[in-house]
Amino acid sequence: MRIKREIDYLIIWKKLHGLANQEELASFEEWLQSSNKNKTYYKKLQSNYANDKVEISKKDIEQSWEQINRSLNQEKMNNYKKWLQLAAAIVLPLGLAIGVLYFSGKVWHTVETAHQIVPGQSKAVLRLANGELLELDAKDELAITNDEGIVIGVDSMDVLTYDANSQEKTFNTISVPRGGEYQLVLSDGTKVWLNSESSLTYPVSFDSHIREVFLTGEAFFDVATNKEKPFLVKTTTSDVKVYGTQFNVMSYDSDKVTETTLVEGSVAVIVDGREVLIKPSQQAQVNKVNKQVFINEVDVELYTAWKDGIFRFEEMSLQQMADKLGRWYDVDFFFANEDVKSKRFTGAVKRETNFEFFINLIEETTKVKMEVNNKAVLIKAMY
Repeated sequence: MRIKREIDYLIIWKKLHGLANQEELASFEEWLQSSNKNKTYYKKLQSNYANDKVEISKKDIEQSWEQINRSLNQEKMNNYKKWLQLAAAIVLPLGLAIGVLYFSGKVWHTVETAHQIVPGQSKAVLRLANGELLELDAKDELAITNDEGIVIGVDSMDVLTYDANSQEKTFNTISVPRGGEYQLVLSDGTKVWLNSESSLTYPVSFDSHIREVFLTGEAFFDVATNKEKPFLVKTTTSDVKVYGTQFNVMSYDSDKVTETTLVEGSVAVIVDGREVLIKPSQQAQVNKVNKQVFINEVDVELYTAWKDGIFRFEEMSLQQMADKLGRWYDVDFFFANEDVKSKRFTGAVKRETNFEFFINLIEETTKVKMEVNNKAVLIKAMY
């Protein structure tokens, strides 16, 4: 049986997590029974999955690969090796620590200064109505007060929560820098996850007619249901109108389109007064130049997994990946060759993944070379 990298690594992951449906279980059993090599591989996955806190070292990788390499027919392993590279992209960083990763004869290629680049963390700056700036982090609990000293919200455990009983009619703005993320709960109970390099302006308490916020960048919204008071997310390109639902909006200034991805419920994307309804598992793309709207069926997890601490990529171009990774790791990517931008990557890793591991993984699965100098990353083709 030929292993399809776009499907089977997800089926195996779902099987391990108890999330596979009947069709996926049938595919898994067919794959498992097709060879002893597959059984050996899955047995090792099961063993390591039992303890998702297992740490894996360079020595572990070398020894594990040598053991498997000796026990299996080398001549028939070429295609299997390629699949392991892609499987590791989702399996290894998610805590499974399989101990199997092929790196074309060189394990854990070290790039200068890459180890100094760290993943993002919870951090933000809150601008109050009077212009005062407050740094938000996980170190201490911070009471947010108005000019009269009345508490209107509390920052604690990486979440800024506003008082549901507040009558304050002023606006606050929370800004998340590159290399950051943050969560907040608005006064109506709506939960918001803000991604790197994003900001949200919102009222401390909503009036009686509409709940309106202003977004730059990317955010996931879990809107508290209120049929009498619609919730409106405004961007520079379009507005998103809802009453109670879960959806993701991405509208960075550098992007050519604004994307609204719906998880559940229904929303209306408003462009120049025109309303376009989208359904769950659909995404509306609004062209920022001509304001055209395109509706696509999508895998919503590819656009929302970031809020749960996971990067998910499916045939994503390196140019698109560079934008996302640049914001999270606070680095700048440059391409030495135009054709490199269109190379594709598939996989999923935790957002807390070590940057050095991440770029080695991309190098080996897309056949590119990355050079790091401080916070600049040059991507070149391998000839």
